[in-house]
Amino acid sequence: MEEEHRKAIIKNFVSLVEQTDLKKMVSALYEKGVFSEQMIEPFNDTNKDERSRKRLLYSNITRRGPRAFGHLLDALSESGYWDLVRDLDPNSHLHKRPRSTFSSKSDENQYVSIKNEKKKTKTVVEQSKDIVNDWPTPAPREVAEVSDPPAIPKFNVIKSTHFMEETDEGSKIKLYRTRGPNRGYLVVFSYIDFRNNTDQYRAGADVDCQNLKYLFIELGFRVASYQNLSKEETLQTLKSLQDSCVSKCECLFIVVSSHGYPRRGTADTDVRVSDGGHISVFGFIDHFNDKNFPALRGVPKVFIFQVCRGANSDWVDARALTDGLGRYPPPAPAAPPPPRRDRVYSDILVAHSTLPGYVSHRDPRDGSWFIQALCKVFAAHAHNTDVEKLFALVDDALRDEYHVQTSERNNWGFNRRLYLHPGLVEGPPPAAHPATPAPAAATDT
Repeated sequence: MEEEHRKAIIKNFVSLVEQTDLKKMVSALYEKGVFSEQMIEPFNDTNKDERSRKRLLYSNITRRGPRAFGHLLDALSESGYWDLVRDLDPNSHLHKRPRSTFSSKSDENQYVSIKNEKKKTKTVVEQSKDIVNDWPTPAPREVAEVSDPPAIPKFNVIKSTHFMEETDEGSKIKLYRTRGPNRGYLVVFSYIDFRNNTDQYRAGADVDCQNLKYLFIELGFRVASYQNLSKEETLQTLKSLQDSCVSKCECLFIVVSSHGYPRRGTADTDVRVSDGGHISVFGFIDHFNDKNFPALRGVPKVFIFQVCRGANSDWVDARALTDGLGRYPPPAPAAPPPPRRDRVYSDILVAHSTLPGYVSHRDPRDGSWFIQALCKVFAAHAHNTDVEKLFALVDDALRDEYHVQTSERNNWGFNRRLYLHPGLVEGPPPAAHPATPAPAAATDT
């Protein structure tokens, strides 16, 4: 298999595992001669869980000769996985269609005839993002291709064996309830490529996205990832989340990853978006406070900001990159504090990858230090450790692994313990949520 095809499979590995039906793909690839009858035996071994068998399938296909990639595209197309074909092959002639439901089960009725679709010519490269049914969908636009794809995630998420109780550990602090099928949602806003060279390309940030999606899916969350949105697209998406399935969740994680610059004279930080504009950290959080998003009152909301907060660095390495580079945007006037009647801010935990005034380090191959530490800690300890303690362990991991960069967490009325209970569900399966129409197409600025 050619190196560029192997990289395409690795880059989209999580999506392939999560969105395809194992039996259908094994059958199609066997019929096309990619695998022999003996080779497919491990994929049909029911003693192993289906996710592990799918991981093995897509790992093995990268070693199956120069024609395997083409056969994989054909198998995906015939099975109706149009989005995956477009993600794997930028030169695909499949007509651009809205993203399909994020599910390991396929529904052939939601797809159109491949013969008709192959007659059409794709004129726009679709923006790289993964969404699920009833998530807001910004208008697609062209983005730069990442040259060095992320490696297949290797960490193992340990599953819970029992639900944590309020009497555990002798604590009098109550628990947030996270036992139902709508356990939680992760929404990722990642800014990697910036138009007109307004900022440096963030090599390695795509690895963070892959690892976070893999981690939270394993934790039992539904995931939506938005990449390289403009300021207007970001604001529209944030607003549209209020009408999406987020309002039904038991807990919500929001991750924002980009270059960051401190606002002079304030405790706020500006986050660079893809068109060169800025949205402040408080601007992201305010969309989810009890006044602006009352449906989430009492629901734990965890914000993770992987951005620089200044130019100071207590260590330098030639390979380490930073998310800010010490440059400042034009000073912005400080916004007046919002009124705090009826406790506008509650049940919010804010985690920053670094301290105010300091840079946040990122490896161009393995991703940011903070997200690497977060994924390893959550995978190993989320089954029996509450989220605030998990972030304490993340900071310990930063210190032990890299010796520098101190993370920060702020509690805004986050007064209960939040356990994620990976692998456990109490109650009937979740009801389907009605689809949410996409917001109006944003215009480039």
